[in-house]
Amino acid sequence: MRRLAGIWSAVKLVGSARDLAVETRRLEWNVTLPNTFFLKTEHCDISLSWHDQLKVLAKLELQAGFGWQWTTDQDDAGVYIVARRKPLIGSIGRGKFTFTLPQGVHLSLKLENCQLCCNRLHTTLELPPFQ
Repeated sequence: MRRLAGIWSAVKLVGSARDLAVETRRLEWNVTLPNTFFLKTEHCDISLSWHDQLKVLAKLELQAGFGWQWTTDQDDAGVYIVARRKPLIGSIGRGKFTFTLPQGVHLSLKLENCQLCCNRLHTTLELPPFQ
């Protein structure tokens, strides 16, 4: 029984270390319409929702943040985010991205091994065939 308790303590410790390694960033951009939101990423759970403000709000949670490379940019045409895992070391991390976008913004998403959730979506959605 004591051995089982020791194993359980080790499992909890590893879980705590993993949770501590989550890097969180909150970002905000003011935009004018028409505008584009571009996201290129991999191995992420992505949540999109919309609001009536002229702002793009982002919360990036990167598990094993040291294993990620990411950058953002903005110009008159849009907001751009690219996030990818580093080779080898990044393979242990997964991202969780939450975005709140202005109504009427154009979406351009390039996703690899991602899960996408669109909250409060009121639109017609047409997607080309997936490759």
